[in-house]
Amino acid sequence: MPTKNHDVGIILLIIKHLGEVKGRTRLQKITYLLKEKYGFSLSYKFMPYYYGPYADDMQNTIDTLSRLDIIKVETVFFSEGRFLYVHTLTEEGKRLSNEIEREIPKEEEERLWNAIDELNKLENDDLIRKAKELRKEKGGKIVYFY
Repeated sequence: MPTKNHDVGIILLIIKHLGEVKGRTRLQKITYLLKEKYGFSLSYKFMPYYYGPYADDMQNTIDTLSRLDIIKVETVFFSEGRFLYVHTLTEEGKRLSNEIEREIPKEEEERLWNAIDELNKLENDDLIRKAKELRKEKGGKIVYFY
């Protein structure tokens, strides 16, 4: 059974491998697909949402990691009041992710990097579509919250 420490490790490794993750939606969908499509053990409870499966407990973890200065979440503003959250590792986050990486068996590490690379090739709309389709296949409803 996955633990919160394991969940934190996966988030840190996603960000480490990509260098940065642009957008909460992107980070949520990559994590959801790692769990549901690729079979990585994560305890996050994803619920149907407008932009596909979303886990409040995962967002709480990200907020806590940011407050602890393990990850940096920068808000980038665009025209018309739009904005994007960009996730990167701080020096402490890099140190922790390196520790976590050393503990992972090589085969599992390679499987994780390959899955992240495959998902990262997708545009956000494609990630959302894949996550919604997978959620539907697994018997979940699509719910729209505003």
